[in-house]
Amino acid sequence: SRPLAAQACRSPSPKDVWTLRKRPPSFLVIAQRLLSGRLCISDSAIAYLEGVLGATQSYADLRMVWVDKERKMPLAKLPYMEKMLDTVRACVSVHKAFLLLLQREFAEAVEVGDGEVPRDLATRIAAAKVEAPELAIKSISLLRRDVGSFGLMEESPFGSANDVLLCCRFAEGDSRVLQQMLVRDLVRAHTGLRPLAGLAWRVVRAWLSGALHSSARLGYLRDQQLLKLLWVLRKYARESRSTSRARKETDAWLRAGDLVYDVAKVHAQQIIHSTVEQSFGRSRDTDIFCTMSATDCMLCHVY
Repeated sequence: SRPLAAQACRSPSPKDVWTLRKRPPSFLVIAQRLLSGRLCISDSAIAYLEGVLGATQSYADLRMVWVDKERKMPLAKLPYMEKMLDTVRACVSVHKAFLLLLQREFAEAVEVGDGEVPRDLATRIAAAKVEAPELAIKSISLLRRDVGSFGLMEESPFGSANDVLLCCRFAEGDSRVLQQMLVRDLVRAHTGLRPLAGLAWRVVRAWLSGALHSSARLGYLRDQQLLKLLWVLRKYARESRSTSRARKETDAWLRAGDLVYDVAKVHAQQIIHSTVEQSFGRSRDTDIFCTMSATDCMLCHVY
């Protein structure tokens, strides 16, 4: 995947853009570099996590622990550790597959036609940029928790070097801003009575069909949270004392608080899961990713 990643993240030269657009390079070049940067940030975060996972696996394979007075076994074979390593490995696999698809589509978009990147592709790139660093940060924290004193040792993959992942949150576009962009696009798509009624019907139909216990659970949770957000925004806009409609909407978004980011998180995870499943088919890795993501989304929002 490295040659493909390098090709996908290559920004077109000014000459290429001049040929495509018949005018001096301007916003198009900047936008393409920003999107390719987001792909690189996402790929780097997953690659970093993969390295930490490998080092943790090697340590856990060799570290022997007592399970009773007479028996020892490798730390990696303990059920909780085995499950943790398997879960992180599956999530890394899903993210790598997702990024591979994005890199290929991005390369085609900038080299074919007029060089414009479709809005849908930009949305999926934003989802990758938001979720890849978060997965790495959360997974490394969980792995460090389960390896005991090894997590404090200089030769371990844990420590201040992991702070680079925090930089991934705001590099090439702050993740919070990208999350707001994702949610505003969702809200805009469900403005009006008919789209809102369709959303409510999807939630009811998914609940009746048991979507919470199937691979469609992320879509159900996204629609459920979005419906709640739309109701909250409408309520807060009515309660606002501002006379300007724009200020009422701003006040409503501010008061909605973490609910906005909850919707963004489940929406990004649903995009990743559905894209990989549609392209490569349902697998054990996608099921594990779906279960972990659903658990994240049903817990209290933590950032």
